[in-house]
Amino acid sequence: MRTHRPGDAPPRRSRVLALAAALLGPLAISVLPIPAAAQTAQISEEIRTLDTYPFSEPNPVPILVRDRRLYPYHSFEGYSATSEPREWKVVRLENQYIEVFVLPEVGGKVWGAVVKETGHEFIYRNEVMKFRNISLRGPWTSGGIEFNFGVIGHTPATATPVDYLLQENDDGSVSCFVGSMDLPSRTHWRVEIRLPADRAYFETSVLWYNPTPLEQPYYNWMTAAAFARNDLEMSMPGDKYLRHSGQAEPWPLDDQGRYLPRYANNTFEGHKSYHVVGELNDFFGGYYHDQEYGFGHWSRYEDMPGQKLWLWALSREGGVWEELLTDTAGQYVEFQAGRLLVQYSPGAHVNPITQAWFDPLSASRWTETWFPLEGIGGLTDASREGAMHVSSQGRRLSIGVNAFRDVVDTLRVWSGGQLVTAEPVELSALVPFRTTAGIEDGAPFRVRLPALGLDYTSDPSHRRLARPFTTDPEAWPSIPEVDRTVFEARELLKGRHYREARELFQAATEEEPWNRDALLGQAGLQYRMGLYAEGLEAVNRALQLDAYDAEANFLAGILYQALHRDADARDALGWAARSAAYRSAANVQLAEMAIGSQDWSEATRYARLALDFDRNSVPALRALAFIGRKTQDAPLARRTLQDLLALDPLHHFAYAEAFLAAGPAPGSDLQDGLSRALGGEYPDQSLLELAMGYVRLGSTEDAVTLLEWGSHEHPLLRAWLGYLTQDPTLLAGSGDPAFVFPFRPESLPVLEWARVHSEHWAWTYLLALNLWALDRDDEAAAHLVSLGDTPDFGPAYVARAQLLAETRGASPLSDLQRGVRVSPEVRTLHVHLIRLLQESADWESAAVALEEARDRFPGDFDLDLLQAKNLINLGEALDATRVLEDTHVLPSENARESHLLWEQARTMAALDAAERGAYEDALRHLNAALQWPESLGQGKPYEPEERLARFILGRVLSHLGDQPASEEAYAAVLEGTESFGEPVDPGDRVDLGGPLDLLALSALEALNSASRLETLASRVATDTEPGRFAERLAGAFAWGSADAGDAAGQLAAEFPHLFADLDGRLLLRALSLKKPPGSSAGAGGGGHK
Repeated sequence: MRTHRPGDAPPRRSRVLALAAALLGPLAISVLPIPAAAQTAQISEEIRTLDTYPFSEPNPVPILVRDRRLYPYHSFEGYSATSEPREWKVVRLENQYIEVFVLPEVGGKVWGAVVKETGHEFIYRNEVMKFRNISLRGPWTSGGIEFNFGVIGHTPATATPVDYLLQENDDGSVSCFVGSMDLPSRTHWRVEIRLPADRAYFETSVLWYNPTPLEQPYYNWMTAAAFARNDLEMSMPGDKYLRHSGQAEPWPLDDQGRYLPRYANNTFEGHKSYHVVGELNDFFGGYYHDQEYGFGHWSRYEDMPGQKLWLWALSREGGVWEELLTDTAGQYVEFQAGRLLVQYSPGAHVNPITQAWFDPLSASRWTETWFPLEGIGGLTDASREGAMHVSSQGRRLSIGVNAFRDVVDTLRVWSGGQLVTAEPVELSALVPFRTTAGIEDGAPFRVRLPALGLDYTSDPSHRRLARPFTTDPEAWPSIPEVDRTVFEARELLKGRHYREARELFQAATEEEPWNRDALLGQAGLQYRMGLYAEGLEAVNRALQLDAYDAEANFLAGILYQALHRDADARDALGWAARSAAYRSAANVQLAEMAIGSQDWSEATRYARLALDFDRNSVPALRALAFIGRKTQDAPLARRTLQDLLALDPLHHFAYAEAFLAAGPAPGSDLQDGLSRALGGEYPDQSLLELAMGYVRLGSTEDAVTLLEWGSHEHPLLRAWLGYLTQDPTLLAGSGDPAFVFPFRPESLPVLEWARVHSEHWAWTYLLALNLWALDRDDEAAAHLVSLGDTPDFGPAYVARAQLLAETRGASPLSDLQRGVRVSPEVRTLHVHLIRLLQESADWESAAVALEEARDRFPGDFDLDLLQAKNLINLGEALDATRVLEDTHVLPSENARESHLLWEQARTMAALDAAERGAYEDALRHLNAALQWPESLGQGKPYEPEERLARFILGRVLSHLGDQPASEEAYAAVLEGTESFGEPVDPGDRVDLGGPLDLLALSALEALNSASRLETLASRVATDTEPGRFAERLAGAFAWGSADAGDAAGQLAAEFPHLFADLDGRLLLRALSLKKPPGSSAGAGGGGHK
């Protein structure tokens, strides 16, 4: 391991910060290091060599083909089963109590945190970098604290470099700032990880701002990891938990009486998400009772009301992930704090939980505290300064306290309203204090330590919340249908499903052409799409209903502004500014318009008004700093940049302003400083965002200066530079279009200009992608069609194949085939083609494509899984089993069906053997089918679906003469079939859970359960095809009209769709297996009456 040592150059980000301080003069006092003698907390940057399972193979196929929400990001498709040593930057923050580690190259996550004296890790640290294909873009590694911003799931930057900066503060604390821009929403997030000099905790302080004039999706969860151990008990106050759909369930005892906060009690079902609600508290955490330590999180409830516990399944279904994600650190749980109550995923259940909006041109700020627990027995109450555990037994109260700083306090205890203890205590940070107090048996009690802010009352009623988490069944149907449609459309907007939302808004306006909310929804979407005139048409219809509608006026204002109709824009924004909801945002827009006309006095006034109503208005601060430079008002520029960097020390605009103010001298420190500031995964996107901001302010010359300084290899930067300077020579050669991925509406005229002024196909391709990103699919498709067979870039054909299939219903086959021919070195192109052929059931052509791909990419487990799937569908089960036996699977989209393929291959092999009378071979394959080889990347759940294999096993064992084992196998089929497993009352309706329920009928027949079969024949629900088949089959069995296998085979011809796919064919073959000679042919052979 190599670390940063004394005498080495200072950490890179410290140099950047010092440079900014030197440029900004008076700002230096807030950012320069304090004198060494005064430091009690330290920060350093090290290089550590860690065993790394790397990710690779960035996918040049635009992610639009599978998930529009994520564009312009790209995915990664390559993952390693073996490790290699790699160097990683690690930021270390430490004081006398704790150490905290940060990984700026892995999403800026907190890697781990440890108590120095005991060595207890209160934030789980994974000692290896084991990236697996789990997140929306692919790579993710477990452990630490992950900062999630965006639309859902893991943040797009979770495994890639972010901007970061180290800072020593004048109060003796140290900070590491990390941050990035969420590209699709163009929102910016910053997290300050701060370690105080004299506290046994660290803080994460967040700034998250939306600089766009539109609402954006609002999603944030801070995901921390802790060791998963049987002695772990979570402390998450509440009386219910919410599923991802918002459906409420009981907590902490579930409906089976299980105490869910105890980790060891979760030995049922699969992975678990508990979003705990119902109580007003500022903390949650967990405690290891055997090892006497724990962890916790504190933040004001109004800032972070969400508290979630995530558990991998305690079966091997979850246990396999321990090996997939770490080498030696062991399994973990996640305790997550959120800005919302639940990580919402819409479902059929109707309840009050929805998604949330990020208001236009607004910012969110909040602070959280992460702390350890040492030797206090548990967690009952916590504050920012300490934690307490209280338990009572009869007349005895046991109290344990951790202070997070040295403090003198007074412990007071009340019992039944009477003060029974008032004990002065001197507490040292993290040194456990434990005592007892006598109380009245059964009486309510209260424990208070005022200096630590701890105050616990045994009666939780004053903390209980009355907020409803259920919806009256009559509520939703009573709402007019159009209003429900608009509500659903707005929910789709919040999830960044813009195309689907637009369809619903269109449906609503067709039904009610003057529906205000639908019109405004359409207008906002058309602004996003760059269709400003169409948006104005919709919003002006709404303004015909109410001239003073603040939201309508704001939308009208930004649409007029985009069309450069300044008088109308100023009129509309002026009305919007009268509303508190839009006051700051509207004044920002008015300030930018005044800047564009160089009315510096009015621009300053508007910007100050915006700050009056929102002191965190980043766009208003930017406007003032720009005005200061342009008017040569150095004090204004300096003060504003000081305020801006105090709010956001990573802000690119501040570095750009310093660079522009001094002039772009080649090789200057200013250039180096700006380059280092743009240090995340996408520096070119960050630079373009900066340049476009200056264009928006009417300062083309500043944008040109930045673009000339930037990368001339990036096609989009060159196109913008050529467009702004009207120099078509900059378009020569186009450059590599891979990973350019334009997405902003502002780039449409630039790319259109490039397309007109260059004959190179790439500009048309990039314009099409930009239109596609803005949901202008028909225009994008037309441009892609115009390219013909010109592109020498395979991903362009995959993109066209997908879009034309969506918009025109065209077959993607020829484009996918051409893509492989043009770029055979891109593995994902082969995968797209193979999947299409398999989805079309063209297994022979898929076999040819697979042979070529597997020759080119030997040992690729994704291709091996596709090969196994192909062999199974070609009836070559034994060959498929051999492929699967030699395949080591890592998590991927294809890996989700790895065990299913194993089961299908082994089951098919068993059926092949049984049908030719080779029952010993069949038994061997069936026993294998019931196994879960973890080399395939999946572990066995608590209640696996085994009925098909168990039923065939019953038949095979019967042929082998083992009747008790055969009956046991049939009984297992019945036990796994909820609808048929228990005797049916004569008046009950029997609903099939799915086609596999048919196996239970044959199992009943094999077990001679005549009366149950007769009842089922008359009571089975016949409103589905499986139900009608079941009715006929049960009747045949009940009356003994045919051999069980013959009966199923004869009936199947009347239900061709039921057995059309592979699973259906396997099911039918199982149902058609004959029993041994001499067995009773149907229930009529014995038990019928």
